[in-house]
Amino acid sequence: MDSALLELTPALILFCLISTMTPGPNNILLAHSGAHFGIKKTLPHVIGIRLGMTILHITILLGLGELFKIWPYMHKVCTIMAAGYIIYMSIKIAMAKIHNTNSHLKPMSVLQAASFQAINPKSWASLITASSAFTLNGDLFWPSALLGIIMFNIATLPGSFMWITIGKLVSARLQQPKFHRIFNSIMGVLLLSTLPMIFI
Repeated sequence: MDSALLELTPALILFCLISTMTPGPNNILLAHSGAHFGIKKTLPHVIGIRLGMTILHITILLGLGELFKIWPYMHKVCTIMAAGYIIYMSIKIAMAKIHNTNSHLKPMSVLQAASFQAINPKSWASLITASSAFTLNGDLFWPSALLGIIMFNIATLPGSFMWITIGKLVSARLQQPKFHRIFNSIMGVLLLSTLPMIFI
């Protein structure tokens, strides 16, 4: 593996982990499903998220790849915008209030979860960030892009199962304002910690 790709990998893994562990629509729904249906019945939901995000990721990469070939400086602009998004999300996560989810009659299916990614703003924002801040210029764009796809499908799984487990085991505690505030503050700081790494 190229040395530049090796240097990119730790930051990419950390970003994937943190972006999946922090509160968002997918995680709220996974916690809800874990609380009401258990881990086994929530597996199609997890598979659907991964499928939908992979399709969205590839679509974004195809568009950005062409833009970067025509306007190389666009990559730097996207990186700066991604940094702004990370700062914004860190603040938003740290200050987030308790979310309440509506009950569902049955767990979300693979197709439902995959389709949801098309309208999930956090999925779009995370994948645009990964496709710009965590890709390399020139001949290394597609190798780094492929690395991003692989990492998002591997490194994000612990976060998904963490939220299912939270839903199953400690959903009641997350409704306590003090616990919820401390948890969100920690997640916000961890997400912010990825900021210096995207410029390496």
